[in-house]
Amino acid sequence: MKLLNRIIGFTALSLAALLVTGCGEPASQMVNTQSGPVQGVTNEGVAIFRGIPYATPPLGELRWAAPQPVQPWTEPLIADAYGPSCWQPTGIGNDAFVSALVAGSGMSEFSQWVLKTGAGLAEVSISEDCLTLNVLTPEIMSEKPLPVMLWIHGGAHQYGSGGDNYESTSLVNNGVILVTINYRLGIYGFMAHPELAAEDANGSTGNYGMLDQIAALQWVKANIEKFGGDANNVTIFGESAGGHSVGQLMASPLARGLFHKAIAQSGTGFQQFQSTNKTNETISGFSAGRKVAAMVGISGDKEIAKLRAMSTETLAEAAIDLEISSTFHPQIDGYVLPKSTSQTFASGEQAPVPLMLGSNADEGSVLYYMGLTPVDGSPIRGPETIEQWDSLLQEEFGDHADALSIHYAIDGDNDVVKGAEQLMGDSYFGRHAYFMAQRHSAIGNPTFMYFFERRSASPDETIGATHAFEIFPVFGSTFPLWPTDERDAILSKEMQSYWTSFAKVGDPNNDRAPTWQSFSALQPTEMALGHEKSYSRPVARMGRYEAMNGQLLRREQQALELSD
Repeated sequence: MKLLNRIIGFTALSLAALLVTGCGEPASQMVNTQSGPVQGVTNEGVAIFRGIPYATPPLGELRWAAPQPVQPWTEPLIADAYGPSCWQPTGIGNDAFVSALVAGSGMSEFSQWVLKTGAGLAEVSISEDCLTLNVLTPEIMSEKPLPVMLWIHGGAHQYGSGGDNYESTSLVNNGVILVTINYRLGIYGFMAHPELAAEDANGSTGNYGMLDQIAALQWVKANIEKFGGDANNVTIFGESAGGHSVGQLMASPLARGLFHKAIAQSGTGFQQFQSTNKTNETISGFSAGRKVAAMVGISGDKEIAKLRAMSTETLAEAAIDLEISSTFHPQIDGYVLPKSTSQTFASGEQAPVPLMLGSNADEGSVLYYMGLTPVDGSPIRGPETIEQWDSLLQEEFGDHADALSIHYAIDGDNDVVKGAEQLMGDSYFGRHAYFMAQRHSAIGNPTFMYFFERRSASPDETIGATHAFEIFPVFGSTFPLWPTDERDAILSKEMQSYWTSFAKVGDPNNDRAPTWQSFSALQPTEMALGHEKSYSRPVARMGRYEAMNGQLLRREQQALELSD
């Protein structure tokens, strides 16, 4: 799984650059936050406050340190522009992702050329000084405080931002307040090092991006009432790495009480067992931090002091090294994350909040061609023949291999790649959502599972409901030049009603969309999203997921043995 953190969220950077929003007109109202007054803009009846700092810029001695309170200001902050994205490698993988995506989209050749050209020309403003958030709220403030939805963007913990790509007036017009955030990424957000652990009072290191997310939640708790929001009704939601973050925040004791509902889209955090000092996947967080220093010519004492003095340009080479950067995601450090997310859910120690989660039907259809192994946690590359397919299943799933093979119906070599795509989506996303739902509902927590199946309207598409494409109907947008029809608008309204109803009361059901049955061990159901009419049904791929359970439990046990 070395490439997982580099690949899983390419969508965040690539797709974000292709979404277009308006600037808006100056807002009439001023909001006084605890840090100072902010002045926003309005668009379609929504007041938008962009680029509000929620922490001191993490520069100099604050590089690889917990976020510190923002310095107050007295003059109005004109919040009409998004802050820069947190530092990230730009361009890596985008061409490959967009090419794989549009090749199977069913678009015309001209539309494909326009998209790939636009993605290649897109500019991304990046900086270490990036800890800002954005608030979207009805222009006319409600008499009753509105529920708050805080979005955590995807991007493999290395890419993306909470900027204009998620500016959704339609979501807000469903009666919620939307907050989107930036958080430190990659080397600056998730690098661990023994010197950093030694200087921290709690021995924590490697979770600075997570601490940023928690700081943003603390900002919401302190300030959102001034924007008309209910600080006691906050829903966190995110996709891919953002979905992982949702699971990890549910597992972190530091985030307890800062949110009240959770939505995890195509990501749970269940597959991440990275530890600061030990790991069963790749080099440890501590080893990676040491290798960063070695790559830039530093050794001996006071490595961190020397690294803090270096420019971002100097550190860029280490930031994109594959072996090292594969460790740049949340760390099991004993403080922010006392144990892995899957282990936390297995012991019932997660936040006891309503949970909505799910995956897409064809998660692996694009990601498979970008270097990932077809089974989460496996070192085995993609099979090309039926003999290699059978060997992969046997190696990873043992006694369950035969049962699992029945579910994929691979009849010959020509079916192997398509089967591997499906296996990858089920292994990396679907099964983790299923077992998260199992464990969360087992202790009485309201749980709702979905399965997104909406394909491109073109009869020529071949990639199906690929990774990240549920984001568009949730935010009421469309992928540029993507073939659509009236069903897409209907589905978007349905999904927005489900997401916002869940944010309001912890239950997605409402009078504008079909009934969504809750998930339980006795009745494992999912909401099928994307057909002519959405409907609840038994979990369609439950047989596949159950056959994969042994491998997940084996990986959890290995992680436990390493943590002893």
